[in-house]
Amino acid sequence: MRRVAKYIVLGLVLSAVVWLTACERVLVGSERDAVLAFSEITTDNLFAGLAANDYAAFSRDLDADMRREIPLAGFAAWKQNVDAGLGTYLDRQIAKVTRADEFYVVTYDARFERADLVKLTVVFHSAEPKQIALVGIESEQLSWSAFQSKR
Repeated sequence: MRRVAKYIVLGLVLSAVVWLTACERVLVGSERDAVLAFSEITTDNLFAGLAANDYAAFSRDLDADMRREIPLAGFAAWKQNVDAGLGTYLDRQIAKVTRADEFYVVTYDARFERADLVKLTVVFHSAEPKQIALVGIESEQLSWSAFQSKR
C-alpha cells in the first residue's frame, strides 16, 4: 500500500508541475514587441521615481495592491532597504517576456551599484491600463517580492 501511495503522490507532483508550466508561455516577435512597447516605459518610470526618491512617479503605474504593499508611508524605508542591499540602480537587460494567465511577466538581468547579478521581475496586468501587479527582486544581497507579506 505504501508503494502505491508513493506513486500516487509522485503522479500528483508531476501533473502539478506540468500544469503550472503550461500556464506560462514565452512571447516572441510582434507579441513580445507589443509588451515591451509599454513595459519598458513603465519600468523606466518606476526606476526614475526610485532614483529621484519621488513616490508619486514611482507609484504612478502600480495597481492598488502594489500601492498597499509599498505605501507612501513605507516608501522611504523600502527604498532604504533596496539602497542598502543593492546600491543605486544602473541598468537592465531583458531576459525573458512571458504571458501567464492575465499577466505579462518581464524578467530582467539588472545591475545595481553593489550587485551585478540581480533578477528583476515586473508583472503587468494584460488588461488596460496595464498597471504593475508585482515587482520582484532576487540577488545574493537582497530578495524582495510583494508575495512575502501575503504568506
